[in-house]
Amino acid sequence: MKIRTIALCLAILTLALTATSCTGNGTPSVTDADTDAATSPNTDTDATTDGDSTDTTQPEETTSNEAAPESIEFDRNVTITEENGSAKVTANGDLSYTATGYKALDGNRFVINRDFTMTLDTTATTAADFNRFSICYVSDQPLKGTVTYTEGSATKTDSFFLEAGENTFSCLTTSYLDGIKGKDIASMTFSTCNGEDARFILCLLRTYDYPVYTSTSEDTYFISNSRFRLGIRLSWGGGINYLRDSKSRSAMDGVSNLINQYDTGRLVQQSYYGTYEEGDYKAGEFNNSKWCYNPVQGGDKYQNHSRIIDVVVKEHSVYVKSQPQDWSLNNHITPSYMENTYTLYEDRIRVDNRFVDFSGMTHRYAHQELPAFYTLSCFDRFSWYDGYKGWTGDTLSHRDDLNFWGDPAYNADCTFRIRNSNTETWCAWTSSTADYGIGLYVPNVDTFLAGRHSYNGSTSAKSGATNYVAPLNLLCLVSYEPIEYSYLITTGSLSDIRETFRENKDFATNASLHKNYQSQRVEDEAVITPGSAVLNLEEALDRRVIFPTNNAAAAYDAAEGAMKLTVTGADPSVYFDLAVLGQIATDAYETLVIEYKIPSGVSQTDYCCDLFICAGTVTAPDGNYRVRADLKKTGDYVRLEIPVSELSYWMGSFNGFRFDFFDSAAVGDTMLVRTVALE
Repeated sequence: MKIRTIALCLAILTLALTATSCTGNGTPSVTDADTDAATSPNTDTDATTDGDSTDTTQPEETTSNEAAPESIEFDRNVTITEENGSAKVTANGDLSYTATGYKALDGNRFVINRDFTMTLDTTATTAADFNRFSICYVSDQPLKGTVTYTEGSATKTDSFFLEAGENTFSCLTTSYLDGIKGKDIASMTFSTCNGEDARFILCLLRTYDYPVYTSTSEDTYFISNSRFRLGIRLSWGGGINYLRDSKSRSAMDGVSNLINQYDTGRLVQQSYYGTYEEGDYKAGEFNNSKWCYNPVQGGDKYQNHSRIIDVVVKEHSVYVKSQPQDWSLNNHITPSYMENTYTLYEDRIRVDNRFVDFSGMTHRYAHQELPAFYTLSCFDRFSWYDGYKGWTGDTLSHRDDLNFWGDPAYNADCTFRIRNSNTETWCAWTSSTADYGIGLYVPNVDTFLAGRHSYNGSTSAKSGATNYVAPLNLLCLVSYEPIEYSYLITTGSLSDIRETFRENKDFATNASLHKNYQSQRVEDEAVITPGSAVLNLEEALDRRVIFPTNNAAAAYDAAEGAMKLTVTGADPSVYFDLAVLGQIATDAYETLVIEYKIPSGVSQTDYCCDLFICAGTVTAPDGNYRVRADLKKTGDYVRLEIPVSELSYWMGSFNGFRFDFFDSAAVGDTMLVRTVALE
């Protein structure tokens, strides 16, 4: 017999937890009424009042996880006594187990592969009755494990997964939501997920008689502040099934809950797409199509619920961890974990997400929903920013006529790819008549997929009719590699939604969304043609390189292939902001060319124009740097040439110019500009 006392140098471990949200595609639910559940654990009353909590205390905005579980301190010394292929382990004064099924001892860890078993002494558990356990461990490979304990008069075994690393892992028993407790953990077993040998040691085990954070109404836990009331349905994997804004009922009659919770595929939740088949895995069908591996936070299309793994509640935040169902299969729980932290702030809700797949399968690139987001049918207008000048208040785009995004006939029309230079990646569903709704902001995404299903304008959160959006990135799931991202939700008028997101635009980078990633963004079209200095006028207008500055309207006339300038008042002008395109060296060019046409139906016989040239240190129009030119009204295009190289102030970079295109004109007079170039 040999005894080894090993100093295991482990720091205090804190479980690094983050949060997410997911989606599937809906099938019917069994109820139609909207309900509120109570906010405290083990209550059986529903909250039916419209008022929100008067508590206005808000958490500080930090990058740390607001709802992460508490740190667990443990003794760093583990004693291992080995004899005849088994080992006796003691740690932390109350953990004692016999280890079998290992291949060898390597320093301070067991080398394991399959069926490593730890048989616990009866003194190992720390709570007589428990529904949650925590372990501290070290492993250099991901593991799958089981815990065997007594539940009533029966022996119960629950399974779980462990990520590689030095970690704390906490897990609720599978009967947690039923209020049933277990006792007397007898054993735990471990095998590697990937078939490779692992170096592993379990250092600490704790069990808890833990609060059941639900009411009897739909297993929903609520948190509130003075503005928002947020519901997390634990039996549906902790997805968001309820959001009430204190302003909603004054803004829109009949609106209380803004989230569609018709079935397990709705909500605001995480959803990911992987392989169609690999080895023994065969996916099912959905909507008359072959489906794929699709972990969905709420559950599957048969309404089987996902498993809740852990929940941690703090004053204004909730952390949940779940094991999702595979959407197209019947009660087929996936080997994956989803984590979500929901935090309330005064004007927004922050959601931090994390997903880890333990399947070991090789997945394909697929458009991942980041997250899936279902709201009420009454919010008929979809709005987003489709320009180049993010966060400047530039013009938004709107659609009031979207169809069902899942119908191949409409899918392309429901897909909105984001321009390469655009960082203003938020969207909103609002009422086109009431100017009120709900917005979603996810940094670092490429596409919005949005649409309306069975549109009927319903205000019911349990209506089959719903509106949907999912920010998408083309990502490949990689087993054992986490996907992490964060997003914001807010409510109000479209301008309020945009302003809230603008004020918090830098809250997260979502860098993880560019791992195992293929860009689907729309490349910015050149405003200045490469190799020359000819402006693409349509792009320049769209990107506000050209914009009206006084009593003018500017738009692209596709039939003419030209920019149409229209007089709306005295002294009309537009500005060409060339500095945003980068440095344009004046010494490379001699002439500014404007090819224009003055239609025959305008009010004047003759016109003059002024050009205020901004170059070098001149960055704004100034009367000291002006060129005046006569214009010809011929009814055809005329070439105006300005010899800029002869100007004393033509030096440095060409920053731009203001074009006062008519010095005297009547409202409604127009000019067409076909070419603006430097030669």
